[in-house]
Amino acid sequence: VRLTWEEVDLKAGFIRLRSTRTKNKTARSIPIHPRVREILQGLPRGLHTDRVFLHGGKPVKEFKNAFTAACVRAGLKDFTFHDLRHCAVNNLRLAGNDFFRIMAISGHKTMSVFKRYNAVTEKELREVKWPEKTRTIDTNMDTTAKAE
Repeated sequence: VRLTWEEVDLKAGFIRLRSTRTKNKTARSIPIHPRVREILQGLPRGLHTDRVFLHGGKPVKEFKNAFTAACVRAGLKDFTFHDLRHCAVNNLRLAGNDFFRIMAISGHKTMSVFKRYNAVTEKELREVKWPEKTRTIDTNMDTTAKAE
């Protein structure tokens, strides 16, 4: 809601947040999806504000009511704005992005927090990739360190 045009780099395709603007106080660059980029390019600029999201020419202060109404119209129950973050993290993973890139985009500093946002479904588990047939089978299950 508080995004400013100064933070949006349409040419490079990034939203760049300073450390003072993030929850964990770490600056980050977030790549802009091509469709979002198109939408941002079409948004009008305010005359007396640098804010991106306007309503009636004035900066949007909150959108809770609009989001709730949109969920009702879409038939979504028990869905919060924060759930979109979970969806984004999972969709980026399903698209084949590695965890480190996704963590950089989402701002997760630790794997334990990041893992809370990932939900591996049974459909994904059914699609697990198995190694090709080999002539030998690795049966070494000893994981203890050997003394030299």
